[in-house]
Amino acid sequence: MANWKKVLVSGSQAELNQLTVDNTVTANSFTGGGANITGVVHNSGEIASDISGSFTALSGSIASRFEALSTSYTDLTNIPGGIISSSQQIDSSLFNIDGLHSGSSQVVSSLNNQDVDFGTGDITAVSGSFTKVSGDGSALTNLTVDQAATIASTFSNQTSVAVTHNFDSKNVAVTVYNSSDELILPASVTLTSNDIATVTFDSSTSGRIVVAKGGHIVSGSVSADNIDGLDAAVVAALPANTVSGSSFSSPSQGTVRATINGVNTDVDTGLQAGDSPQFTNLTLTGDLTVQGTTTSIQTENLLVEDKFILINSGSGAADGGIVVNGAGAALGWDNSAGRWSLDSAGALANQTTIATDAFLAGVIDVDAGHSDIAAYQKNGNIKVDSGTIYIYS
Repeated sequence: MANWKKVLVSGSQAELNQLTVDNTVTANSFTGGGANITGVVHNSGEIASDISGSFTALSGSIASRFEALSTSYTDLTNIPGGIISSSQQIDSSLFNIDGLHSGSSQVVSSLNNQDVDFGTGDITAVSGSFTKVSGDGSALTNLTVDQAATIASTFSNQTSVAVTHNFDSKNVAVTVYNSSDELILPASVTLTSNDIATVTFDSSTSGRIVVAKGGHIVSGSVSADNIDGLDAAVVAALPANTVSGSSFSSPSQGTVRATINGVNTDVDTGLQAGDSPQFTNLTLTGDLTVQGTTTSIQTENLLVEDKFILINSGSGAADGGIVVNGAGAALGWDNSAGRWSLDSAGALANQTTIATDAFLAGVIDVDAGHSDIAAYQKNGNIKVDSGTIYIYS
C-alpha cells in the first residue's frame, strides 16, 4: 500500500515495522516493552527482576485516577444551582405583573389604566372596552370598525366613475390604476361632495380607483400623444443648424454613407474586409482580439508584463505545456496523472498531449505551512515534517 515512508539519514530515529539482520547488531541500549524479544542473553543484575509487577502497579494507579476523574465529571450535573441538563425545561409565568397567572386563571383585579405586557402567549377570551391597542395587529381577527381608511372601486369601459366613501371630508387622496395595474393620470378628478369623488377619462377605460383618507396627492403618467403642442415645442428647441431628414449608414465594410436631404455622400475609411495592412510600428491603446487559428510572432525576445500566463484556456481539463522546437523536449502537465512531467522522446510543437517520460517530484514542506493533501501523495514526492524526511511510495 502506497504511503509516506520515513527516510533514515545520519542522526535520525529509525521507526521500522520489522527488522531482519543477518550479521551482528551493536547497540548501547534498547527501549520499549520488548514483549516479543527472544533469545537475548544478559548478565545477572542487568535487568530488573520484577518488571511486570512494577507495570501492573503503575497501570492500576492510572486506571484509578481516570475512574475518579470520570466520577467527578459525572457529578457536575447534580451540583445544586449548577449545571442544568439539556432535558430539563424552565417553566416561567406568561405575565410579569403581580396578581396575574398563566394557565386557567382569570384576571379579576382592576389594571387601573396601566399598560399591560401580555408576552407572547395566546389570549383567547378577553372582553371589554379599549380606547387604544398598540402593535401591528397582524394576527387580530373578528374586528368591526366604523369607518374604513381606504375605499377601492373597480370599473370597466367607463368615461366617468363616481366613488362613494364615508370619510365625510374632501381631504382625500384619489389614485387611479388601469386594468394592467399601471398608475395612470385621469382627465379630471372632482370632489363632488364630502362623500363622493368623481373621476373622468378622455376615452373608455377599465381599471381601479382607490380613495384614501388623507391629503390631496394625484400622481401618474400620460402618453406624449395626449400633450397638445409637444411636437412643435420639440422642433422649436432644436439648434438652428439642425438639418431635417439627415441620416448615416454603412453600405459596405469600411464605408460610411451620409444622407442629407436625399443626397448620399460615401466616405471611404481606408481599410476594407480582406485587407492585409503592414505597419512599421503599431501601438494599440485598446484590446486586441485575434479570431484565427494560428498566431505567429517573429521576434527574438518576447517581453510579457503579465505575472501569470494562462494556457489551454479553450480546451478545458487536458494536457498542456511548453515545447522546445527542434530539441524534441517538453515540460508539461499530465492531466490523467495529475502531475507535472517531462517529455524527452521527440515532442512536437503541434502535439495536443504529452508523452510522459518522467515526473517532476514535489516537495511538501509542512514546516513552511504546506498541507499534506491527496494531490501531492504521488510516488516519488518528498515531505519534510519537523525535520524528518519522508518519500511517498
